[in-house]
Amino acid sequence: MRPITGAVVSELRRHLSGDPRDEGVLMNVTSGVMWLVAGAGGLVALALPGAAHEHVAWLLALAGVSLAWGVAVLTLRYPRPGTALERRALVTAVLIAIVGVALWASGGAQSFLQPILLFTAIHIAYFYPPRLAWPLTGLFVATYATPLLYDPEAVSEGYAPRLLLFSIAVAGTYAIVRLLKGRLLAAEERQRAMAELDALTGLANRRAFDAALGRAVGRRDAHGRETALLLLDFDDFKAINDTHGHPVGDAVLRAIACACRPLVRGSDCFARIGGDEFAVIAQGAGAIGAERLAAVLADAIADADLPDPLDHVAVTIAWATVPEDATTPDRLIHVADRRLMDRKRRRKQPAPA
Repeated sequence: MRPITGAVVSELRRHLSGDPRDEGVLMNVTSGVMWLVAGAGGLVALALPGAAHEHVAWLLALAGVSLAWGVAVLTLRYPRPGTALERRALVTAVLIAIVGVALWASGGAQSFLQPILLFTAIHIAYFYPPRLAWPLTGLFVATYATPLLYDPEAVSEGYAPRLLLFSIAVAGTYAIVRLLKGRLLAAEERQRAMAELDALTGLANRRAFDAALGRAVGRRDAHGRETALLLLDFDDFKAINDTHGHPVGDAVLRAIACACRPLVRGSDCFARIGGDEFAVIAQGAGAIGAERLAAVLADAIADADLPDPLDHVAVTIAWATVPEDATTPDRLIHVADRRLMDRKRRRKQPAPA
């Protein structure tokens, strides 16, 4: 197995290089580190004066389980990223039960492990939605309360008021963590919109288009069909800006985006990749699907609600598909662009007499 430090760094890099909204990898990293720290900290605390040694064999075994679980999560990536949260919640519930055993073995009401339990509270609050977090939090508080059942000195030592304040602290921790996470996610979405959306049309921009095309090339749909790339370019668009002004040209682009957006599936990418050039990445469309989509888009553009004094805008559409025309993003763009230029050139040629 990989060294622990190398595993942590590797998993963090996976999270940072992937979609930050997919928290599966980060969940593994924090869980693994949490259990490693708990196991190592428990062993160190056990060696200090005043630590309970009545069930030392249990404590050593539980520390071993904690360390082994931390290593497994970091090196074997279990539970694997993408695992349903319900299954992860079930694993967390089992681990909370182990925490209850550790409380008993380390002194019950006087357990030296109590402060480190905040790790679990924060972990639950950050990674689980309310529908799973509240049952897990309830189980966690109930586990913390178990010394009242078996420790005859728990009440006299003030464990009941400590339990009350612990419950309040856990609930407060949950509320604060969820609030802060919500603010972070909202800020992240705003930054993502600024980085990946075209400010004029609201479509994906070139950065988002390049990333989507890189992901889509080589990926097949359920029927084995692969990606089609469509390029849309408007004929003599510069003349619109020169004659009517850039505000009218901008209004034309917004009208076209509004007319075409409902025709593109949400799973596909509809982007403005240049001044008057749009693109569609149609997953699983194939050549036939691309041709049909091009016809539908052309009709929508012909019927678009254009600003006065314009009543129509001519568009040229060309496409290329994987793997028939290309197997890499750059080559796919090159083939589609070449076909687009050929079609524009043919349209400008005078008809034979």
